[in-house]
Amino acid sequence: MVVSALGKTRLNSPIIMLSTFIRRTAASVSASAGSVPKITEVKYPYFVARQPTSGRLPVYNEFRAGTKATTLIRNVDGNAGALRDDLLNSLFRLIKRKPNVVVRHGKHVEIQGSWRNVVADWLVIRGF
Repeated sequence: MVVSALGKTRLNSPIIMLSTFIRRTAASVSASAGSVPKITEVKYPYFVARQPTSGRLPVYNEFRAGTKATTLIRNVDGNAGALRDDLLNSLFRLIKRKPNVVVRHGKHVEIQGSWRNVVADWLVIRGF
């Protein structure tokens, strides 16, 4: 649920709808798997490690000049370009206006817009 500056609730925000879709899809996949799910380990050419003290994923929203929102995935080990390609081809493939996704300094992936919750949910579903 997103509350605007006027105090009205916007439930049809694209970010909220995409995050809800990811959670419902993950729940339906886990519910339809039966009583014994098959665990298969998938190897990606990149790895996003959790924070050692809090156990959270290093996905952050940054706001510049008060209104410019960017989402930053920090400390990507391995091929950060492959993570960028996976974000564009799987997470953002259904969105008409795709956000700009850039690899910064070889270890950070920067996404135009406020996508923190959506990206964190996507990484959790992929096993990070």
